[in-house]
Amino acid sequence: MAIPTRSDFENWKLDSVTKAFFQAAQERIEDAKDVLSVQAGLDTTHDNYIRGMIQAYRELQDFRIDDLQEAGE
Repeated sequence: MAIPTRSDFENWKLDSVTKAFFQAAQERIEDAKDVLSVQAGLDTTHDNYIRGMIQAYRELQDFRIDDLQEAGE
């Protein structure tokens, strides 16, 4: 797998499509938190699913170029 350069990665993060994608991810996090604020405790399996979804979106948002470089080693 070809590893993008730090500059390529930063340019990608500045792209309007990428920004829209990250904004959509943030909206999904907020929606999931709203669901938990109303339904938490009613179904622990569903609560865990929502919590996992929130964590997955946060990991996506926190992804760094260094993560790609470490995976390529």
